[in-house]
Amino acid sequence: MCNKDQALTPIQATNLGEVEREWLYLVRLQCMSYEHNHAEGWDRAISHAETKYGADDGPAIASRIAVLIRAMRAERRGGFGYLSPFCPNCRHNVTEDEWQLVMLMQTGYRGDAYDIDEAAAEFARRTEAPVLAAAAKRFGTAVAATLSSRRAPATSIVRLH
Repeated sequence: MCNKDQALTPIQATNLGEVEREWLYLVRLQCMSYEHNHAEGWDRAISHAETKYGADDGPAIASRIAVLIRAMRAERRGGFGYLSPFCPNCRHNVTEDEWQLVMLMQTGYRGDAYDIDEAAAEFARRTEAPVLAAAAKRFGTAVAATLSSRRAPATSIVRLH
């Protein structure tokens, strides 16, 4: 959480767009559930994702992030520093760990299998991290499907007389 020992980067100094900031917020909410050992963060993450991505796609995206976090906990060496999703000062910063996870999420979204495997291993601090790579791929597939369906132009209705 809000730890003065962590090196923080101002979020304005990053290249995180609105989509990546939403992912980061969902990560922070779900990490809160692990830290406090209760479902509040998970519930809030689902509610937020439903608001942002809709009732059909939001829970799927929140779930894919949960799977990604579980994979991280299983394969990553060392801890994971994250900031509070509710602290006004924290919203303006990102930890190195959060930054690396969001970069892995971006790589999963882009979908290049080799890049995902490399990014997962680097983030996990291992020579390979197959569970984390698979979770990043599934996350990327879910987000790509959601974002492409939201961008698809509306089809016109054709009436036959």
